Amino acid sequence: MSDHSPADAAKTAAGLAFRAVMGRFATGVAVVSLLREDGSVGAMTINSLVSVSLDPQLICWSLQNTSSHCAEFLGAERFAISILAEDQQALARRYAARGDAVQIAEDFMPMAGTGLPVIASALAHLACTRWALHPAGDHTLILGAVAATVLASADGRPLLFFGGQFGEMAP
Repeated sequence: MSDHSPADAAKTAAGLAFRAVMGRFATGVAVVSLLREDGSVGAMTINSLVSVSLDPQLICWSLQNTSSHCAEFLGAERFAISILAEDQQALARRYAARGDAVQIAEDFMPMAGTGLPVIASALAHLACTRWALHPAGDHTLILGAVAATVLASADGRPLLFFGGQFGEMAP
């Protein structure tokens, strides 16, 4: 006898279909980071970064409610976002892992004027203050007011995520 009802199976199939469809939408890859009270860095890879508003300047990203970083990012008043370059797949994988076991302090530098940790070799950086949190199913949407920006590489190429894989833009 199965523990799953036909409705559960249909919901699972629909979820897998939705995931497959959304996997056809290419996104950029970024690392969101914060400075903890003890001076250490908390960081995680995201591909949900969205520009929301120019006036005021707002961004949004989504955080899975079961993430090992959930409490600290939901409680953070300030955070930074580093937009990754196409040669930074290893960094993206490192900070996509659960927990802090793979954190490498040398990956980060303080963002000028903010002190927030950012990926040293990323294409661009955003320093943000929390604007709002919105529950959204199994995720929480985090809106950030952009306090500072740095365009570190005007000619760099972004790291992409498509079909469950990292990729690069065609030349």
